[in-house]
Amino acid sequence: MRKFIYPIRGVSVLTFFLLTFLTTFAQTTGTIHGIVKDASGNPLSGASVAIEGQKGGAITDASGSYTLRVPSGSYTLLISFVGQETQRYQVVVAAGSTVQQDASLKVLADLGSVVVIGSRSRQPRSKLSTAVPVDVISTREIKQFAQADVSQLLTYAAPSFQSARQTISDGTDHIDPAGLRGLGPDQTLVLVNGKRRHTTALVNINGTVGRGSVGTDLNAIPAAAIERIEVLRDGAAAQYGSDAIAGVINVVLKKSYKGFNISGLAGQNVTTMPYAGGVDITDGLNRQIDFSGGYAWKNGAYINLSGQWLKRDGSNRSGLDNIPLIYYGNAGSLPPAAAIPPGVHPTDYYRWLIDKDKAFADSRQYDRRNIVAGNSSANNLGAFLNAGFTIHEKVEAYFTAGASHRTGAASGFSRNPNSWSQQPVLEDGQRYYYDGFLPQIHTTIDDKSLIAGVKFPVSDWSFDISNTVGQNTIRYDIKNTGNASLPASSLVQTEFYAGKLGFLQNTVNLDVTRQLSVGAGTSLNIAFGAEYRYEQYKINPGELNSWQDTSVNGRRFQPEPVPSYPGTSLIYTPPGGPAVPGAQVFPGFRPSDSTKAHRNIYALYLDGELQGDKFILGGAVRYERYKEFEADYDNLSGKITGRYNINKDLAVRGSVSTGFRAPSLHQRYFQNTSTQFVGGLPSTALTANNYNPIVRDAFGIKELKPETSLSFSGGVVGTIGNHLTFTVDAYFIKIDDRIVLSTQFARSNNLVDSIMKKNNVPASVNALQFWTNAINTETKGIDVVVTERFKMGKGNANLSVAANFNENTVVGGLNTNSVIDDPKVNPSWNNPNANPANDLSTGLFDRQQKSRIEVAQPKSKINITFIYDLPKWNFMARTVRFGKVEYIHNLDPYSTNPSTGAYFNDVGLGTDQTFDAKWTTDLVVTYKVTRGLSLTVGANNLFDIYPDRIYIDPRNDPAAYYATPVAGANKAAGGYNASRDASNRGRFLFPANQFGFNGRFLFARINVDVVDLAKTIKSAIPKK
Repeated sequence: MRKFIYPIRGVSVLTFFLLTFLTTFAQTTGTIHGIVKDASGNPLSGASVAIEGQKGGAITDASGSYTLRVPSGSYTLLISFVGQETQRYQVVVAAGSTVQQDASLKVLADLGSVVVIGSRSRQPRSKLSTAVPVDVISTREIKQFAQADVSQLLTYAAPSFQSARQTISDGTDHIDPAGLRGLGPDQTLVLVNGKRRHTTALVNINGTVGRGSVGTDLNAIPAAAIERIEVLRDGAAAQYGSDAIAGVINVVLKKSYKGFNISGLAGQNVTTMPYAGGVDITDGLNRQIDFSGGYAWKNGAYINLSGQWLKRDGSNRSGLDNIPLIYYGNAGSLPPAAAIPPGVHPTDYYRWLIDKDKAFADSRQYDRRNIVAGNSSANNLGAFLNAGFTIHEKVEAYFTAGASHRTGAASGFSRNPNSWSQQPVLEDGQRYYYDGFLPQIHTTIDDKSLIAGVKFPVSDWSFDISNTVGQNTIRYDIKNTGNASLPASSLVQTEFYAGKLGFLQNTVNLDVTRQLSVGAGTSLNIAFGAEYRYEQYKINPGELNSWQDTSVNGRRFQPEPVPSYPGTSLIYTPPGGPAVPGAQVFPGFRPSDSTKAHRNIYALYLDGELQGDKFILGGAVRYERYKEFEADYDNLSGKITGRYNINKDLAVRGSVSTGFRAPSLHQRYFQNTSTQFVGGLPSTALTANNYNPIVRDAFGIKELKPETSLSFSGGVVGTIGNHLTFTVDAYFIKIDDRIVLSTQFARSNNLVDSIMKKNNVPASVNALQFWTNAINTETKGIDVVVTERFKMGKGNANLSVAANFNENTVVGGLNTNSVIDDPKVNPSWNNPNANPANDLSTGLFDRQQKSRIEVAQPKSKINITFIYDLPKWNFMARTVRFGKVEYIHNLDPYSTNPSTGAYFNDVGLGTDQTFDAKWTTDLVVTYKVTRGLSLTVGANNLFDIYPDRIYIDPRNDPAAYYATPVAGANKAAGGYNASRDASNRGRFLFPANQFGFNGRFLFARINVDVVDLAKTIKSAIPKK
């Protein structure tokens, strides 16, 4: 009986406490009830209703209703649904009461965001309802991306956009070349808030993608300042003017943001480089602080200030220098047969010398990893102010100001101890840098811009008058270097001011629009306007010693004697010669290079667009006139666009347009002498401007003329169900008279040497290059974007697949002239036994320059992104497939003499190389600690993927040339020749143009919304 009573007693006690709890809970709780609808008033079934910072919640039923029972108190209610903007509501629940909280959700901004670019219509239009393809990257997506700067962000977000950081390429190390659809950086127009942005002062003259072009520095715009980025994938020169051949990028700055947000990021490369069995590397430390603060008033006034501070350390993925000699001899190669004592076998002599040099290098603790192949270091500080206010009734003024200051340091190629012609010397004749040196290029890049304008109506017309001014300057300071041609001194100068580049652009715009109703459901938008643009380009010379050449009557270099072979008395002294003038790695701009060129540009445009219930039909025409001191030309461009809605879920669209790109002032007037390495050996190259007599007279190159283009595009856009959208767009672009930088004409070619001597080019210059309208190209491809939003468990998911397939081709023959086509300067035309590589017509734009347009960038890119949102967590996984790229050597490895069968060029047969497609994966995880505070960790290139290794000719392997040090015929085993491959003496391991070669990058970020966090803290403090 007792065993039975004890359980009954326990149950009674439990029941008593349970009834007491339920009674108490009922007296201290309340109810939140409501109905959730979409923007059209339709009930939303399956919407998520949660209380911020708490688990659990409710899901709406078929009628959109929900009910929550909560303890009395104040709460933040979060109501969300797939594809809709999450809404926040503050509710106060009293004990025993019921609070009614309904919600009306709007479509997410990135699904229905209003697109500014591509049309001048005043009618709001989403990216899915445009007549031409437009990508929109919203501020929400920008915050989630793992990439820290705008150009890299776009590379991974927009498949048609490609940018890759370069290495050992002078100023291009600091400003990334970037473009759309595989075209050049100067064939994409960049706007900020719909206004033309200035380009940089830099023109790319080294061996990189975009060689010879001028681009826009997107990284001067802090990511924190951006509301969204619109990428118009369509030719638009008839709408926006010169440069918009591939498309237009419009950066829209924050306007209506209220609050203050600050974030901090820290990360670095943590990688294992696939080289010599695997090298563990930790470098490239990145520290970044972003902030954005703003306020918007009910009368339409707004202000936003955003900025960024970034400090990035450099990275290095170089290999070991495989050159035979570091200290002995001259310039690293094995000495000639004259150095070998009588009776000594050449193989024995060279092996002895290699061993002796290696022993001495070891005693000096010389490191053969003597260059830095990787990212430059950078310090960047930038800010943007965006504001607008009403002056009087409907008159609105707007104002945008931006400034950035960036310093960077990038290394050039090493000058080894036996690089005698490049070594500054002490008074005793000894090398100043006894163990060689690695010169550095330090840049200071300042970027400033200002937009000011006013909008107002006149009757039914809308007027927009604005002025946009922008300036970019680049200062070069060369450090850890020397001018070898200066007289010997006990006070060797090692730092030089090398000069400054500057570009200024001022644009005045008048834009007038009006929308007319022309029938039931049909409207006509009319727009017209005018533009005046002033451009100025400057080159300021460097200090005297940075470029001065005293070697003619001054110092000549003289290598030290090579030690005598054991048991012999012969001491070989390599011959000397004139020392190389100018600061090593970057000789300063000479007074003869300096310029201050300017031009005036005038434009008129007319734009019309007819829109009905099922169609859009638009047309635009633009006339531009360029007036320069030496040139005067004009252009008329036109465009027709159309879209037809087959039904509510499917539409077709297309466009046809003509366009043009005027030669930049940089391409007309830039001139300098620089040290570039060709085949691992230094070459002093003259980049001559378009007005240099050697270009006009000796090579017959006339005044640069504008590029012209013809573009076609067509595609389909639609939806499947409620949440899946797709766009497919094909395109074709033909460009005539494309402006390119020629191949370097080498002085080792007797024809070129004769031309240089006749034109009094200094003997220290051994290569020449210049701009010319040399080629015509065709670009064709297809863009595909598929996006689906769906409910997954307790969260909302977004899956998108975007791809670009693209092909660029140089078509037809080169655009040459009677001078370059003269048989006298093309020996192989009449003599099949002559090497075609020495013909001037071949050298104008050789196979390597052609490959930079056709195959040096990925022909395809596929982006798969998955985003999953939970009340407290956010997950983003993205994998990007970068298509294959190719390297093509300037000399054809397979070219042979038809009479003898001998190879013309001693270039390895594996040097022309295809680098396979690769997938890289990013993963980002964010935890929302509380309202206003989130923590993020992530990885770029999570699986540590590298491009394929660059081919190294096996004959240049140290073991190979040690075994057979005597050179044979071309392609035969033996000897050493740095020009046999593209590895630059084994030091370049990976190509830069695919997706970079830094490996895995790990980072952490903290994000604070100061206003929201303050509210959270305030609500947590008990009220007295």
